[in-house]
Amino acid sequence: MTMKQAGFNLIELMIALVVGIVLMASITTMFVDTKLSANRSSTVSNLQQQAQLALQILVEDVRSIGSWAEFSGEAISDIKVPNMVAGNCSIVPAVGVVNTGNAHLPATANWVLRANLANAIGVASINIDNVCLAPDHTISDDSDVISIARIRGSITAISDIESASYYVAISPQQAQLFKGDTPNSATNTDNVEIYPYLHHTYFVQSHETEGTRLSRFSFIDGVFTNDLVVGNIEKIRIDFGIDNNNDGRPDNYSISNNVTDAMWVNNQIVAARIYVLARAKNKDVALNNNQAYNARFRPFTPTNNDNYRRFLLATTVVIKNNMMAVTQ
Repeated sequence: MTMKQAGFNLIELMIALVVGIVLMASITTMFVDTKLSANRSSTVSNLQQQAQLALQILVEDVRSIGSWAEFSGEAISDIKVPNMVAGNCSIVPAVGVVNTGNAHLPATANWVLRANLANAIGVASINIDNVCLAPDHTISDDSDVISIARIRGSITAISDIESASYYVAISPQQAQLFKGDTPNSATNTDNVEIYPYLHHTYFVQSHETEGTRLSRFSFIDGVFTNDLVVGNIEKIRIDFGIDNNNDGRPDNYSISNNVTDAMWVNNQIVAARIYVLARAKNKDVALNNNQAYNARFRPFTPTNNDNYRRFLLATTVVIKNNMMAVTQ
């Protein structure tokens, strides 16, 4: 018995091809949308984590501004040794709030100022050794630069003092900054405790293709080092709460350009509002990014819808430390 073999005719074949193409297009579109959505969610999550990490690091340091343990705030009698001058990997304003001869001493190392494209900060120009920046990086425009001097909260035994490092010998009535190889009798003071001296300068570096990064200059063992703190940080801004009537509470918040040397020296800075703006490394062409990232007093709007995804995080911290009064 002979059986007849049947197949698709031309019309049936064309219908099957159309249905297959539609199904394939739908599946492909769904796959692409799912992948894009996953990538965007991952980008947002990473930006949140990086902004939180940057904010955590800044909060820890800013909260400790003027931290000198049990020192009561009396004037330091011996501050001329060592003579810490601006050197490689240091960043200081050329004029204004900082004495460039001893730019990293406690009295002059605390400051916050705004950077711009011309490497100017407020009315002061900025001095920076560019070899200390990451390759092909520049200081980010319109982001604050903050310099912080304090002690690190771990007591150092006299036997553990390192010759190249800097320390502060502290008692309730006296404090003396010294280098490990020249203590100048600081370690012989009654009831003295020795703490490592810490000086950090935070700023943002930007690169045309590698994106932006929060960096920190650290004064360690007599030299300055440039450390990458957190990637994808585009701007930092810090407003300080100023106490004008000595009641321990901020009467107003001043932007970086309006914070003066007298505010640091006279213990008027009692709080800080810190803003961190994170930016994705790569553009998202599907993102219509014209959002104003309002850092309260200083709104920031991306230029010409630049298609970068961003995340803004902010917090307020209380500063309760006595600022060190220095006699130079």
